[in-house]
Amino acid sequence: MKRTPRDQAESERRITRRGLILGGAQLGFMGILALRMRQLQLEQASTFRLLAEENRINVRLLPPPRGRIFDRNGTVLADNEPLYRIVIVREDAGDVEAVLGRLARLLPLEPEEIERVRSEIARRSPFVPVTVAERLHWEDVAEVAVNAPALPGVNPEVGLSRHYPLGEDFAHVVGYVGPVSDYDLSRIEDPDPLLQIPRYQIGKNGVEAKLETVLRGRAGSRRIEVNAVGRVMRELDRQPGQPGADVELTVDAALQNFVQARLGQESAAAVVMDTA
Repeated sequence: MKRTPRDQAESERRITRRGLILGGAQLGFMGILALRMRQLQLEQASTFRLLAEENRINVRLLPPPRGRIFDRNGTVLADNEPLYRIVIVREDAGDVEAVLGRLARLLPLEPEEIERVRSEIARRSPFVPVTVAERLHWEDVAEVAVNAPALPGVNPEVGLSRHYPLGEDFAHVVGYVGPVSDYDLSRIEDPDPLLQIPRYQIGKNGVEAKLETVLRGRAGSRRIEVNAVGRVMRELDRQPGQPGADVELTVDAALQNFVQARLGQESAAAVVMDTA
């Protein structure tokens, strides 16, 4: 059947109308897409930038130097000395078991120490550094640094260790410090964030325990940038903490040593009285 010119014109009008509708829909879709892209790029740019920074920027607590303890004449009874340690961050390490296996081949780690690290990693938050080994020689730290690409989430650190220059002569007075235990945390109603740092040490006995909050100080913090494997690339910001306060006792170190030498291994007590 042959189409008349009128039928042909009507068909062309329908095609044109359909084309206009489809073209309009396409333009509308492209407009909506462009508006959404503008919203993502401009209006929500700060939100996505913040998310990206959270993925590559960590905030870590900095333990402050513990306050020193002196006798009445200024003789040091307890102070701090530097030490090297190696820590691991679970969320940056990936395969923790593989990383611990490589560390065990580089450091003098006993199986009991590896098990202790596993236990601490399981208990702590993924972003909290866990101490693998401490009181290391510089050669050990250098060996870990050389193998850094194969040890994601592992970082060497310099910390402070408690030191008692006069040894056991003042142990019964000064006391000692030790790592925070679950029992210690259970006794504190509102624990200081410092106490959550693995292997952080608090006073366990003597003056160290009695004046714990005075000697402890307040934590500082640092913001660090890490790469895809958790390696620290640079420090962005550092807020120093407040060092613990120094304490002066009324005891006399020289007199204490004199009495200790006279008593020797005897079980006895000495009383010094001013008879003037």
